[in-house]
Amino acid sequence: MGEDVAVTDRMEEFAARAADPLRAVAAEAVDLLARADPLPALGQLVDLTVSGLPLLEEAELSRAEELRLGRLPAPDAEQGTVDAWQLHLESAQAHGRAVLSTASWQRLVARLPLSVVDDLIDEGALTPAVVGDTWPEPSDRTRYVTARLAPHLLTDAEVTALDWRDEACRRMLEAGETVDQVDGRHDGWSLRSALLAGDVSALDDVRAYGSQDLPAELVHFVIALRGIRQGAPVDGRMGRDRALFGLLEDCTPESRLLSGRTPFHFWAGTRRMYRLLDDMHWAMACEPERTEDAVRAVLQQAAALRNVETQGAAGSADREARVVQAYLIFLHARPGDRDRLDQGVGLLEEVLKRGGRQRGGVDGVQRRRMSDLSELLQSLRFKSRPRDVLNPYLALCVEHDSTEWGQGWRDLRRQVGAEQLEYINGAKDRIRRIETARRLGEESEPLYELPLHERFLWVPEDRSELLQPRPRPLARRTGPSTEQEKSWTAAEAAREIIGRCAGRLRNDH
Repeated sequence: MGEDVAVTDRMEEFAARAADPLRAVAAEAVDLLARADPLPALGQLVDLTVSGLPLLEEAELSRAEELRLGRLPAPDAEQGTVDAWQLHLESAQAHGRAVLSTASWQRLVARLPLSVVDDLIDEGALTPAVVGDTWPEPSDRTRYVTARLAPHLLTDAEVTALDWRDEACRRMLEAGETVDQVDGRHDGWSLRSALLAGDVSALDDVRAYGSQDLPAELVHFVIALRGIRQGAPVDGRMGRDRALFGLLEDCTPESRLLSGRTPFHFWAGTRRMYRLLDDMHWAMACEPERTEDAVRAVLQQAAALRNVETQGAAGSADREARVVQAYLIFLHARPGDRDRLDQGVGLLEEVLKRGGRQRGGVDGVQRRRMSDLSELLQSLRFKSRPRDVLNPYLALCVEHDSTEWGQGWRDLRRQVGAEQLEYINGAKDRIRRIETARRLGEESEPLYELPLHERFLWVPEDRSELLQPRPRPLARRTGPSTEQEKSWTAAEAAREIIGRCAGRLRNDH
């Protein structure tokens, strides 16, 4: 303040001695503009004007006073030419969370110090809506701001130009590409890539050299997966995340009985049951002495899936377990074992008697399929002995109705002993008779079709936000804004006022 008074007194004294005071003041004002910061300089011109010297015109003086006091009007939304004053008004409004036009925001992005633009983003004042439109003049700056606000709008070339590895790797995962390790070590992206590809051995690689290269959100996840690989149970939170089902199954030891009450346990347990059933069919053809143990393993897993729920994964698992239990009862029943055969039919009839889905039963295709299976078993129950092969496709270790049954038969023929050729040849002959009947348009013999609801066994395609994250805004790359940067638009507005004043005085004198 003392310096301002001294300068003002000196200019008044200088003007009093000059032949043309206005010319003298104009010359001194120009000199002041060259030597002083714009904001203090403008304050001195205001003081001179208030002292009686005709320097600032009324509009200029009004703006200068508003600038000094910080009491700014709203920007003129209809102004055609954008000067420093208009830009400062827009900047002040932006920090106050006012509603500005897209053109105003884009102007501020283009002209404000970048650290101040980052401040506006961090404050939540500058939002993704601004980049929804095309930038009038795309540049490195607009590309950076787009990355901070709406990274999904960037092209791959723009991501590369920003040297933004996180987003580049994220896009590679989204496209199904492989992200390689960095210097022989997994970081978060290469580990995600490995896990998505089913390479759970990557967890061991990370364990060997520590998880310091991983982001925090992956560290606890990796620890949990390691535990599951070593036999720890899948917890409730992970067991309800369908996007993780495939990975959790890869981590679960094959020898472990899958029992639990989460959607994952019911889904993975059902898949395990059918793999064990496949192993049983192979044993029946190639190693009959191992059949009893194989059947026991299937029944143990099926028993672990049985539950009283009728809806969701639990209900689906229970129904699949029932049809497999009934299948095994009939497949290995002894002559005259009517009680066990009745038990097998009862497993299916219990569900059918409940009625539709709303009453705890089953609807649609599944109900028709289960009804057909029940009728098949009831017809076999009246025979002196049920058929040894309820489904010849399964006997040849291929899926029901598979066109690859011939290859399945050839593979088994190279492995089975002479005493088992009759078993696999009988299955082959039955499939041929079924295909012949179909070609002739005749009704073919009914088969015990498994699984009941194949779609339930599919690996969910849900997206894991942890393994396949959506675009995340680029982290701020500028440091904290300085006071000079924060006051840049005010300084420019002051400089504009002083410049106009000086120019007018030169023209007048």
